[in-house]
Amino acid sequence: MPDVIVVGGGASGMMAAGTAAYYGANVTLLEKNNRTGRKILVTGKGRCNITNNCDRDTFIQNVPTNPRFLYSAISNFDSQDTISFFNELGLETKTERGNRVFPVSDRAMDVADALYSFVRNNGVKVIEST
Repeated sequence: MPDVIVVGGGASGMMAAGTAAYYGANVTLLEKNNRTGRKILVTGKGRCNITNNCDRDTFIQNVPTNPRFLYSAISNFDSQDTISFFNELGLETKTERGNRVFPVSDRAMDVADALYSFVRNNGVKVIEST
């Protein structure tokens, strides 16, 4: 019996599942599609805009509605943490116009693969639809 069940194998679900497993939880990740991370492949016109490269206050100032809602989350895991997370997984990133961060390869598949490896390397059981 798993300690944690994560429903949804998108970017957030894979980060949550992999992190919980990293810290010792027995995790099962459930994905309704036949491939975990499938939606990542269409983001940023197939390049995957991972995050932005700006500080917390600049980020919060540019959220159009209810920016205070995100303050706690972005204070605990900001853009630089996101960039570092992917770099530690071996995914090199670059910052482009508008402070948008993409994989150096310009391939969303590389982002999906890095997250999937993170999940699997931490022992998450993945159940996808067939």
